[in-house]
Amino acid sequence: MFRPSRPVWSVLGVLLAAGCSGSSSVGGPDAGAQLLPYYGQVQVLFQQNCQSCHVTGGFAPFALETLADARSHAVAIADAVRSRRMPPWKPAEGCQAMEASRRLSDADVATIVAWATGGTPEGDSSKAVSFSPPDGGLPWVDLTLAPDQPYAPKAALSDDYHCFLLDPGLTQNQYLVGVDVQPEQRPLVHHVLLFATTALDAIAADTADPDPGWTCFGGPGTSGTPRLLGGWVPGTQATRFPADTGILLRAGEVVVMQVHYNLAAGPSAPDTTRVKMQLARGPVAKPAAILPLANLGFSIPAGATGYTSTIQVASPASGVLWGVIPHMHTKGRRVTVKAGNTCLVDIPAWDFHWQQAYFFTTPLPLTVGTQLSLSCTWDNPTASAVTWGEKTTDEMCLNYVYATQN
Repeated sequence: MFRPSRPVWSVLGVLLAAGCSGSSSVGGPDAGAQLLPYYGQVQVLFQQNCQSCHVTGGFAPFALETLADARSHAVAIADAVRSRRMPPWKPAEGCQAMEASRRLSDADVATIVAWATGGTPEGDSSKAVSFSPPDGGLPWVDLTLAPDQPYAPKAALSDDYHCFLLDPGLTQNQYLVGVDVQPEQRPLVHHVLLFATTALDAIAADTADPDPGWTCFGGPGTSGTPRLLGGWVPGTQATRFPADTGILLRAGEVVVMQVHYNLAAGPSAPDTTRVKMQLARGPVAKPAAILPLANLGFSIPAGATGYTSTIQVASPASGVLWGVIPHMHTKGRRVTVKAGNTCLVDIPAWDFHWQQAYFFTTPLPLTVGTQLSLSCTWDNPTASAVTWGEKTTDEMCLNYVYATQN
């Protein structure tokens, strides 16, 4: 992920002023749960909560589009929803209420488990609801950007950071309000970050490297002051920024797409990662920025279990916090972000494969001097200390905030 070139949060004042399923056995229906049929009850819960991933051709390991699909995976479904591994929603309750929460109510969990462990009754098929894949994409797409040719990550590297110049061809300033990054070789892609920068900077970087694009560890690999526009990490679907907010794209600017390929995940294969962008129909009321808060100085001892490192930084500016984007690697166990005594997000069971931006139902004011804290916990089963680094086998303790000026 992007390591800020300036001291963490020093940019805040500038910018604000401008899987699925285990298969362990489960018992019978939960005591007290009403045994409801598939048609008219359970089917709708699957459509509303599961079918953004569990569809034919989706990235979940099986589809849940039909009664036969659900029956064939009933044991796994009961186990996954009872343990709340599914639907995947990592933030703990007790911090901020989040938009588009996938957390099932206790009643919905009881209904699904009772059906799955109680004989999977069909019910009245006349009450079936036609399958309609949920709208997990952007409401509209103005730009679809991709590199001119595929890029095969270098097989000799364990981690290949590569950047690509994408030209949106903007002739006037516009605001980005939604982004949908679509990696072609999803298993190989550790993350994608999108930056706005001047065309001359990006062309210079591209020209200096004979490969398509250019090598770019730690950032976009350009001069100037690139601005983060968004990105993709495993588990992310289309990201829609909160209403009346957006990130400025200036006329003549280009997009630099940084792709981190993790070759430990599989053999190299040609990849063409695409980016769909939704632009506001006019100026937005609240221009936004995505800003990093990073703990760069930790060292996780060899063999450590539950090792925690915390940083606190006083906010140099006032603004409004709309959401957070926490990030660690595969040794992460827990991440917590606070503003003063206010919990912004707490993910007590970190899962690298389920990451995303979390936007608050109610945005929070941020005042000068507020202590912003970031706390990360890891297990390190290796024989060496682990520190901040760009490789997947390294670790990070990082959170981005989506913020606007007052």
